[in-house]
Amino acid sequence: MSMNMLGEPVSMRDHVLNRLIGGLIILCLVVDGASRLVPWPSVIEAIDRIGYGSSDALARALGAVTTACIALTTIQPTSIVGAILWTSYLGNALVTHLPIV
Repeated sequence: MSMNMLGEPVSMRDHVLNRLIGGLIILCLVVDGASRLVPWPSVIEAIDRIGYGSSDALARALGAVTTACIALTTIQPTSIVGAILWTSYLGNALVTHLPIV
């Protein structure tokens, strides 16, 4: 049986549930990054509607940043760096969307 940070035992059910939820989150982020790497018209329209202009290069750059953050977060030794990058990336996304609301 594995232990958590406090030294308490973690059940197999909790361990499997943790892996499943983490895998679903990573899958959603991979789909998001992949949809931006291949600049479909709907993605370009959404970026234009936000106010950044309709640029294939911008969509690809956002997809590359998303993919890099996913890679850094899922690799154990660099997961802290990935978490810091996700915080700044999603914080900027929040600030970008505030004027729309």
